[in-house]
Amino acid sequence: MATPLGWSKAGSGSVCLAFDQLRDVIESQEELIHQLRNVEEKAAHAKTKVLLAKEEEKLQFALGEVEVLSKQLEKEKLAFEKALSSVKSKVLQESSKKDQLITKCNGRREACAPHHTYINGLFPNRPVPVSKAGFHSNTCPQLRIQAGPGGPHLRKGLKGPGRPRK
Repeated sequence: MATPLGWSKAGSGSVCLAFDQLRDVIESQEELIHQLRNVEEKAAHAKTKVLLAKEEEKLQFALGEVEVLSKQLEKEKLAFEKALSSVKSKVLQESSKKDQLITKCNGRREACAPHHTYINGLFPNRPVPVSKAGFHSNTCPQLRIQAGPGGPHLRKGLKGPGRPRK
C-alpha cells in the first residue's frame, strides 16, 4: 500500500503499524458489513419462502375445491341431461297421442258430418239447417251445431236423444 501524502517512509515504525492496523480494521468491518448483508438477504429469502409456502397451501386448497365442484357440476349436468331426455321423451309420446286423437276425432267428424257440410266445407260461414230437435239430418245424436257470430261450431250438447246435458 502507498504511503499517505506528507508521511515519510523513513518515519517511525509505529505510524506504519497504526496504518496497517487501521487498514485491517477497515477490511474486517467491510467483511462484517458483507456478512450482515448476506444474513439480511437470507432472512428476506426465508421470509419469502414462508410466504410462498402459505400461498402454495392456499392454492392447493383452492385446486381441491375446484376439483370437488367440477365433479359436482358434472353430476348435476348428467342429472339435468337425464331429466331433459325424459321430458323430451314424454313430450314426444304426448305429441304422438295428440296426433292420434286428432286423427281419430277427424275420422269421427267425417263419419258424423251431414252430406251438405262436404259441399260447403266442414265449418261454413253461414248456419247449416237444423231440425226442430236440434240435430242435423244424418248426424250423430250427440253432436249439435250452434251458430254464432264466428260461424257454426260442433259441440256435445246432449247426453241422449233430446235431453240437455246437466
